[in-house]
Amino acid sequence: MSFCYAQVIVDLNNKEVDREFTYLVPQNMQNIKAGMRVYVPFGKQKRLEGIVVSLSEKTDVKQNLLKPILDIIDETVVINQEQLTLAKWMQKKYHAKAAEVFRLFVPSDMRKGKTQFLQMLRLKQNSEQIKQELEQMRSGTKAYRILSTLLEYSDMEKTQMMHIVGECYEPLKKLCAQGLIEIYNVPRQRSPYLDIIPKQDEFLTLNPTQQKTLDAILNAQKYTPFLLHGVTGSGKTEVYMQAINKVVANGKTAIVLVPEISLTPQIVLNFRKKLGSNIAILHSALASGEKFDEWKRILSGEAKIVIGARSAIFAPLENIGLIIIDEEHENSYVSDTHPRYDAIEVAKKRARYNDCPIVLGSATPSVNRYYQAMQEEYILLQMPKRANGKEMPKVQVVDMALEFSSGNKSIFSRELYEKMCKTLVSKKQLMLFLNRRGYSSFVMCRACGETISCENCDVSLTYHNNVDRLRCHYCGYEIPLPKTCPSCGSKFIKQFGAGTQKVEEEFVRLFPQNKVVRMDVDTTRGKDAHYHILKQLASGQAQALIGTQMIAKGHDFPNVELVGVIAADNMLRLPDYRSRERTFSLITQVSGRAGRAQTSGNVIVQTYSPKHFVIECASKHDYKSFYEREIEERRAAWYPPFARFVRILFSSEDAQKSFDASFDAFSSVRTMLEDYKQSLLYSERSGAPINRLKEMYRNQILIKLKEDEFCDEICDKIFEIVKSVDKRNLYCDIQINPVNLF
Repeated sequence: MSFCYAQVIVDLNNKEVDREFTYLVPQNMQNIKAGMRVYVPFGKQKRLEGIVVSLSEKTDVKQNLLKPILDIIDETVVINQEQLTLAKWMQKKYHAKAAEVFRLFVPSDMRKGKTQFLQMLRLKQNSEQIKQELEQMRSGTKAYRILSTLLEYSDMEKTQMMHIVGECYEPLKKLCAQGLIEIYNVPRQRSPYLDIIPKQDEFLTLNPTQQKTLDAILNAQKYTPFLLHGVTGSGKTEVYMQAINKVVANGKTAIVLVPEISLTPQIVLNFRKKLGSNIAILHSALASGEKFDEWKRILSGEAKIVIGARSAIFAPLENIGLIIIDEEHENSYVSDTHPRYDAIEVAKKRARYNDCPIVLGSATPSVNRYYQAMQEEYILLQMPKRANGKEMPKVQVVDMALEFSSGNKSIFSRELYEKMCKTLVSKKQLMLFLNRRGYSSFVMCRACGETISCENCDVSLTYHNNVDRLRCHYCGYEIPLPKTCPSCGSKFIKQFGAGTQKVEEEFVRLFPQNKVVRMDVDTTRGKDAHYHILKQLASGQAQALIGTQMIAKGHDFPNVELVGVIAADNMLRLPDYRSRERTFSLITQVSGRAGRAQTSGNVIVQTYSPKHFVIECASKHDYKSFYEREIEERRAAWYPPFARFVRILFSSEDAQKSFDASFDAFSSVRTMLEDYKQSLLYSERSGAPINRLKEMYRNQILIKLKEDEFCDEICDKIFEIVKSVDKRNLYCDIQINPVNLF
């Protein structure tokens, strides 16, 4: 069948052009298919990239308005039919523009037109002819050095030659014109974590609980959503690997999502040991070229298994047989930038399309998801014991108020210090968890009470001891630590609260003979930084790991005997209805890092609230009691899953514009909500809790709705109202059940 017309989404993220445009298909492009990238003329731009979303033999568009496609960019389809269907669903589901959705499916290097080839140099004449040419050239010139180098080393990468002889564009051009050398391209093939492809290991023999779980997954012949609640160390990863092995053996493919980039190296190592090297890795910390090369391996069918963070759900796999989402409770599966998609919702959509099972696993399932399992929206699978038969680590709760009153002003309680000494003497390892990076949480004048704050944001600055500076964790603003108070001139400036950096400094002071590594945002900015830090602990080079929530989940270090939770109250006091859930989850998860092999595990939880039900449940590894108490409190207070929060955030450098936009939108929203009084629980317009952030003034509308049959309809109407807001010099964002309300 020959097609005359193509419907194209142009790669222009603008609401004014957020629709399909029809183009003529030239006779020489009859091989065109939906999902191909093309160049099209558009407006004043002579050449713009686009995606063909459909083809047709007829069109209602007037012929004199139609323009022909200029060129087909790729020889193959880059977005398959499933992905095209998924993109359209996401546009509607998340009220997103088509261009911003389609960009999720195509690597940035591909969109930018980078060639992704290595430019190579080689001689076009035989060695005798080249030697004759060299005799006629002045030695030492760049042209002479290029020819003599190629004569010695044969083919060479262009960038390597430039490293040897310096900038040589003109000499290369001249030598090519003379027919002495030629430049040719070879495809790049960059693969991350090449040094962790070991020989294959045999699969472990599963215990009865693991086998029952595996059988349930493999016996699901169609779309089936599972929630796997398995305690830390219960062997969930082994079940995942054996399930994927069966799926791939049957000619299908699989996706594994993990929440943290820091988990990726270790899970890749485990999977490559058992499943070989037909695994592709996708996450944001990879270089753009590495991502592109991995994406090509997936598209070509070379890679059958994809492992990665949130964005890996858009991998161009076909014939998917299983999707696994590890640590499903993590907030990182929800995008915090546009389009604000939920990777778990997208994963479920892909599982439905492929009619395959999807497994959501966690030692601490999200309260909302566990509630859905209780309502039979998921099939609940449980693995309540550790795979090796050992008991869960013993947890001791220490009341830091008593420590302080008895004269201990240290970061470490007496019990934790003693356990640290014993652990290190016995050549075992330990982990110290504190969910606050930096050296101190804030700096305050003891004379006048003034807190040193960011000049761009309404937040206090955090002290970083290694650079002796105060830094804003929201906008990056930083200043040297002042010697006197900027407000009253007093010299009584003091750092309050402890961060990971201060914990590290104290550890080094107490245990100078032991190597410690720290993992937080400040130490993991570099490429593969997570991998290199964790490698030091895994190899035994480091005896202690200090970190934020990055270290709390997924890691398996057999020699870790002790885990210390430095300040369990940090998140418990945050003004957020999920603070109890997050606290329970983090304490439980980080506790699970101890005693995972033959070593018996010990956990010390330091807190000022030892009797709080969250602390008590976490210390007993008692998820069920925590859930039952938490779900009833949420039911009574109308919190999710019984309600839905909608936050509309307005930001502008002009404070008045932000205020006026929020005021006008709130008036329209209230008028609309008059028809839904039975669904409305609460609505308010106010300044955002952090009123100014990155030099932007912020106002918000917060709406609380009953989770009923009208909820989706109300949200759709809120999106329509906000679309009509004048966006000039204004940023407007709608968040459904936002991760934070600051």
